[in-house]
Amino acid sequence: MTSKMSELFAIFEEHDRNWSWFKEHYDELVEKFDGEFVAVCEQKVIDHDREINVLMKRVREKYPKKHVLVEFVSREKIALIL
Repeated sequence: MTSKMSELFAIFEEHDRNWSWFKEHYDELVEKFDGEFVAVCEQKVIDHDREINVLMKRVREKYPKKHVLVEFVSREKIALIL
């Protein structure tokens, strides 16, 4: 496997671990961060904010080399109409 492929595989694995952690802890996250975006890195919340642009700016500044999952947390079900 090439080094680029190995790097992409590692990124995918980290994303998968963070996504699994996020789903497993969703109820706890809702209790703390309802109506906010949360940033998850290495299976823990590293930051949160109601404004995604503000959150993303901080995450990019503080964790430029990390692969961070950002998701919205809400008690309410969100329906997307396409």
